[in-house]
Amino acid sequence: MGAGSVPDYKGSDDRSGGVAPYARYTFAGQQRYVQLFANELSLNLVDSQKYRFGPVINYHFGRDSDVEDDVVRQMRDIDGTVELGVFGDIAWVDAANPRNRLIVGGMLLQDAGGESDGLRAKLSARYWRQVHRAVDVHVGAGFMYGNRKYNDHYFGINADNVGSAPLPAYKADSGVHEAYINLGTALYLSKAWVLGAGLRYGRITGDAADSPLVDQRGSENQVIGGIGVAYIGWR
Repeated sequence: MGAGSVPDYKGSDDRSGGVAPYARYTFAGQQRYVQLFANELSLNLVDSQKYRFGPVINYHFGRDSDVEDDVVRQMRDIDGTVELGVFGDIAWVDAANPRNRLIVGGMLLQDAGGESDGLRAKLSARYWRQVHRAVDVHVGAGFMYGNRKYNDHYFGINADNVGSAPLPAYKADSGVHEAYINLGTALYLSKAWVLGAGLRYGRITGDAADSPLVDQRGSENQVIGGIGVAYIGWR
């Protein structure tokens, strides 16, 4: 379980707190697993140390009148929605020490809740390295792509969503809307308990960055920070 600080909405320069549950169950004697990470539930169907592939369900948060910005809160709400998709990873694991590993992967998500009907994709690389008997460090990078429906729904401004907000009309096209890097560390308090902390810096890009929601009312710079604790149940 973790807790942290996140932007009010993607592109906001205001912040709010949140909690992020984490759980992972690996099937006995296999590499297959089911994992809950914050708002994302995935199932790895491949019994391989090198390859991972399977379905994913993600809850995409909306934007409502609870945001801090007094102009953006005048816009019509965007409801939260469910996304369905698939993910795939390729992992290079150090045979002498599996705590040292590099994972390159991607994810494809389609709105299934009828909110945006948009499609988005993520490509990322993550590297873990043991630096002390009880400490691992992590560095990662990636980017997010959205099709026209996705980007325009979350970054566009039109007669359907402007509400009473004094914002100019804006249309966002398809393209990469965010690039990011993250840093993290894991401290093994014991064989069963791990304390983790992480920091993610994202940069809103492309048409999304030029949206008045970002350019006038928010920021291209998006920072997420958090800390959490996990219990490892050995079988």
